Amino acid sequence: MPLNRFLLLLSLLLSLMSCVGPEAGKQDSEPEREIEKTLTFTDATLEQVNESGQTLWKVRSPTAHYNDKKKITFAQTPDGELFQDGQLIYRIKAKNGQVYDNGEKILLQEDIVATDLQSGAVLRGEELEWLPEQDLLIVRKNVTGTHPKVNISADEGRVQSRARQMELLGNVVATTQEQEPTLQLRSEQVVWLLDKELVKSDRPVEIDRFSCANPQDGKPEDCPRSDRAKANRGEMNLETKIATLEQAAQLNLQSPPLNVDSESIVWNLPKEKVLSERSLTVLHREKQVVFNGDRGQLDLASKIFYLTGNVSSTMPQRKSDMEADMMTWYLPKDEIEAEGNVVYRQGNPPLQLTGSKAVGQIKNETILFTGGDVVTEVVP
Repeated sequence: MPLNRFLLLLSLLLSLMSCVGPEAGKQDSEPEREIEKTLTFTDATLEQVNESGQTLWKVRSPTAHYNDKKKITFAQTPDGELFQDGQLIYRIKAKNGQVYDNGEKILLQEDIVATDLQSGAVLRGEELEWLPEQDLLIVRKNVTGTHPKVNISADEGRVQSRARQMELLGNVVATTQEQEPTLQLRSEQVVWLLDKELVKSDRPVEIDRFSCANPQDGKPEDCPRSDRAKANRGEMNLETKIATLEQAAQLNLQSPPLNVDSESIVWNLPKEKVLSERSLTVLHREKQVVFNGDRGQLDLASKIFYLTGNVSSTMPQRKSDMEADMMTWYLPKDEIEAEGNVVYRQGNPPLQLTGSKAVGQIKNETILFTGGDVVTEVVP
């Protein structure tokens, strides 16, 4: 950047210590060795502007040292501002800092605090790197972050201000804030779309639901996990608290005790609904009843579940199964309603029934066909 200007503005006192070289009266054993020159400044303000005169960044330090050979400025307890397109976007501070070359890179170390002024997100870590030409802010080592909607932790965070996104890498944990229910997402790589309030991952992901507000602060026994979802990829909307899971998706619920498996599951926590537009399997762990269908919706509040398209149910204890175009499972009544091309089979005694509509009781394992012609076939 030949036209960029890298300025050292001294806000209070410029104290030029000296040029550091060999002590007087001593001969350098390596005459051709380049002598490192160091300038020391107190109460310094470091600033870089672009060709249009827009500020790219500004850093203040009580003591700064410029090494002419390395072309690095070392700053103690730096704090400052980072800009993009002339707009202030981040505030930063740390214990130590380094400005490289012509201000093309800033590196801060120890007790890093970086605040995204637009979203309110605050990142903390042990190392920060700012690359203004790439519009990239990187925070590394024990990264934690707070935000009005979510708390995060990871090994590394990479923020792009123009795209309004943060990429989190390594041991990522994102926990929703504000009101219950609390969701916690875990993965090895997550992209956080700040403006859309969306956290998503194309890697294996787990999402847990907790009944307490801050599960990371309490003991596991004080705030146990109530439900868990996992898949090969997924996303979580921080505003609506809707989780979408894709590829080998699994949802394990505690109340009622159900396992849901599908290639696509939408879990709406505020409305207590689970929706799948793909083939799904639902298992009641206690009753050992299994349902399959092309599509399904589970209303967890009323405990009524709807399945459509090539629906089947299996009750292993009686060795019976039923098929239909659609089924409604009323869990409080332990009742199944089946409609359209209903077929019921049982093993003891061997029997097959067909009809247009049927109602079955799971508890006492009875079934009643109604409407249209019913065909009974006794299997020898």
